[in-house]
Amino acid sequence: MNASPSLVKRLRDHVRLAAACAFSAVAVMYAVLCLKLSFVDMSPNVVCGSGGCPRGLGWLVLWTMVAGLAAGGLWWSAVQGRGYRSAVGWVAAVAVALVALWPGWLGFSWLRGPHMDLFSYQVPDGPGADRPIGSWQGTPATGFVIRGRADAVTGYNGEGRRGWRFPAPPGGAVCAMSSGAPSGTGLLTVTTAESTCGNRLMAVDVTSGEQRWTKDIPKLVGRPSASGSLAVTATADAVLAHDLVTGAESWRSPLPAGAVASEVVAGPDRVLLLARTDQGVELFALDARSGALAWRFPMPVGPEPPRIVSASPAAAVGDGRLLVFDGSGRQSARSEGAYLPTKDVTEWLVVGEVLYAPVWEREKREVLAAFSLKDGRRLWTRAFDHDWRVRTLAADRSGRIAVVTEGAYVHLWHLDPGTGQPRGESTVLRGLRLGTSFALYGRTFVNLDDDGRLPPILDVAPTVGW
Repeated sequence: MNASPSLVKRLRDHVRLAAACAFSAVAVMYAVLCLKLSFVDMSPNVVCGSGGCPRGLGWLVLWTMVAGLAAGGLWWSAVQGRGYRSAVGWVAAVAVALVALWPGWLGFSWLRGPHMDLFSYQVPDGPGADRPIGSWQGTPATGFVIRGRADAVTGYNGEGRRGWRFPAPPGGAVCAMSSGAPSGTGLLTVTTAESTCGNRLMAVDVTSGEQRWTKDIPKLVGRPSASGSLAVTATADAVLAHDLVTGAESWRSPLPAGAVASEVVAGPDRVLLLARTDQGVELFALDARSGALAWRFPMPVGPEPPRIVSASPAAAVGDGRLLVFDGSGRQSARSEGAYLPTKDVTEWLVVGEVLYAPVWEREKREVLAAFSLKDGRRLWTRAFDHDWRVRTLAADRSGRIAVVTEGAYVHLWHLDPGTGQPRGESTVLRGLRLGTSFALYGRTFVNLDDDGRLPPILDVAPTVGW
């Protein structure tokens, strides 16, 4: 008569069986996840090995093989020891296998890194919708995001729902929006039925959508600018400043004879104007309190037009180089070794006395660079994986620089503003319908493409599940 197995042997057999079931469960789960990453998440136009593989796929394949081999070895051992004959052992093994799925899933989540996908969106405007003009962000407390089109400006509350709508005048259109809305007031230039774009300047409360004031001003040029208590705009023959709260005219500075204004930017103590004169393109600096001309500077012109970066500190880009000026208008610095495009690019981000901008390094690859607006020095340069391009920049509430890059996939990075080093791993943005131009405010994207098939705004949230 055969002696019954000892307690130690039975326990050892049960452990082998449980381990075999656990590794098998993890191997099967990882195999399914590999298939999902390969056939669902992978772009159909990208081949693995060229930077297009879903993040973590390589390591996941390796761990799938390791788990599979471990499961095979343990099953062989369990069969040899005949531990599979115990009903108690099977019950314990199935329980252990189910429990093992949780740490296996956590391992997968760690390998693939953070992901976000669509949380909510506004229904697309549809074909024939008027073109987008720009966007604003309301005060952080309200969470409002504002998107402007030629026919109306619409405010969306913190939950992404439409909060208010400010229509263009009957028979007219919204021509331009200020780049920001300081003190909760945004500026619009609009046209009425009697004029081409634009002949009216309007101030709008970004929280309520109510009109604060309006001024009829013939021959407005470009987009208005607001800073501190001033609303500044250019016309065909002058630069005008109004009180941002009341709309009362503060000063008027005539343009030189024959000058044609192209861009105006207001700062706390200075207003900068780009205008074409008989001397070429010149940069004019006006006193923000009186409008008096402080200095003028002939701008270098290259393949792309010059642009103003900041009024205070005074900085502009000409011929692809950053030019920084002192208080008397002398050029105090000029960046070298990087080309800053000024046409059809992502908007630059100016935070304090630092410019963050995508640049072409040696005109071969695009990188993100930070420049001091005090002395023009390049503070740091950040290249992204696989030469992916920078799509938009924003400052988040914690003081980091949010950067959206796009290659085979769209990634959201958060960088240290002082060093350019990532604060944590980048977040993969999955399945977002983004156009070629958009703005980012926190977790809200505002599409600015002239494509009515895209949602005007959409919000993202951390991915739940696979």
